[in-house]
Amino acid sequence: MTSRFRCGVLLAMGALLTAPLAAQDTVRVQRVAVLGSGQAIEVEIQTTGVIAPQSQMITGPDRIIVDFPGALPAANLRTLNVNRGALKAIRAGLFSSNPPVTRVVLDLSEPQSYQIFSVRNVVMLKVGPVGGPGSKVPETAIILAANEAPPEAPPKPAMEVTFHKGLLRIRAERATLAQVLFEVQRQTGAEIAIPAGAEGEEIAADLGPAPARDVLAALLNGSRYNFIFVGNNRGRTLQKAILSVR
Repeated sequence: MTSRFRCGVLLAMGALLTAPLAAQDTVRVQRVAVLGSGQAIEVEIQTTGVIAPQSQMITGPDRIIVDFPGALPAANLRTLNVNRGALKAIRAGLFSSNPPVTRVVLDLSEPQSYQIFSVRNVVMLKVGPVGGPGSKVPETAIILAANEAPPEAPPKPAMEVTFHKGLLRIRAERATLAQVLFEVQRQTGAEIAIPAGAEGEEIAADLGPAPARDVLAALLNGSRYNFIFVGNNRGRTLQKAILSVR
């Protein structure tokens, strides 16, 4: 065996050995569970590694958002229909692909105060009525484990997306395309695969109210994406949007 051939074999073996290790370094949001009983609501989020979450309370509709920067969602994550107290459901999915951000959304029937605790690879949210008995926390309170730096709160995007009686309205200024598409997906229930790179594209738009397919077409016309819409009822209902880079 020549020295050149031996070198090639060693390089190939090195690549095989390091590739699995790199994949293992990616933190995943592995499990979301609702604990407690009655009106006492606790939500436990488990990850495969230590990561500092970022949380915010958003109104219209009311929801608590918890982002995990640098994390991917596990394949087995599913929407949880809770309907306990003010907590209606919990959704989790990939909000941004590059860099990866996994988002967990707690859908609420009314505004709630909450506490979020992060200890190693477990994040716990305690959700309760605003100003209710024993409530001594502001809208957002973060208590972190020792040696963890508090995350910077992400700025709230200047964005408003509404969907009423089949008509979609989008108002956005300095929001990213990924944020707008994620909110359209949440409001309409349509399946929208957010393309890589959309989280870095800022948009300004004032569209609708009009059928969802028409508003999305106006939003994406002239962009770098090809798009196909799937729906029924003569184009008024949006079931799926497929986007690809031109």
